[in-house]
Amino acid sequence: MTFPVADIWYGIEPHSDGIVRLREAHVDPYLSGDIWLVRGSTMDLVVDTGAGILPLAPVIEGITGRPPLAVALCYFYDHAGGLHSFADRACHPLDAQAMAEGRNAIEAYVCPEMVTALPWPGYDVMDYRMVTRAPTRLVGEGDVIDLGNRRLEVMHVPGRSLGSIALWEPATRFLFTGDTLLDDPLDRDFPPEDPAGLRSSLERLAAFPVSRIFSGHFGVIEPERMRTLIESEIARYC
Repeated sequence: MTFPVADIWYGIEPHSDGIVRLREAHVDPYLSGDIWLVRGSTMDLVVDTGAGILPLAPVIEGITGRPPLAVALCYFYDHAGGLHSFADRACHPLDAQAMAEGRNAIEAYVCPEMVTALPWPGYDVMDYRMVTRAPTRLVGEGDVIDLGNRRLEVMHVPGRSLGSIALWEPATRFLFTGDTLLDDPLDRDFPPEDPAGLRSSLERLAAFPVSRIFSGHFGVIEPERMRTLIESEIARYC
């Protein structure tokens, strides 16, 4: 198949409340996850980093004018693939080794049809390999990420990976879920590493009075849809 070379690789979609969604616009949204930029008064936060086919940090700093903290909510390539380009990068301790090793299973479902344009001439998505780099800091249950005028709490939500985390902002009731909760329109099979852990994590999230869910793929989930998705995931895998 012949694809054009993209002039712009990352799509940028501003949301309200200082939230910006970025994604690798020419890659299937299942192959590369959503990237959420949370603007703060003293620091900015990048939640997940996509596959990182092209470096993400320069794009973020072009928006913010300063280096952010980047956090991967799990070690999977489509969330941690762009982490290497950031100087300040974090994940949960239980995912740190897998992330540093690039321990992924992209070959299980990647195919040429999952891109609609190329980052440069001659690029072959089948040759993709995650660029690995160890995190510079570790975050876990109860840690707080302080952005000056906003604070996000780290929650350990094992299931999809042993070190999966979510971020909760009490002031806005925003929840960033990564792969722990997503709304795939094609309903593809996505077995968790820890089914019992996923059940506990989803039941925990269901109790939160969320106003909006910023998922790891396919954009925002509204609270009413969240309940349905949680019930479906528990019935399917747990």
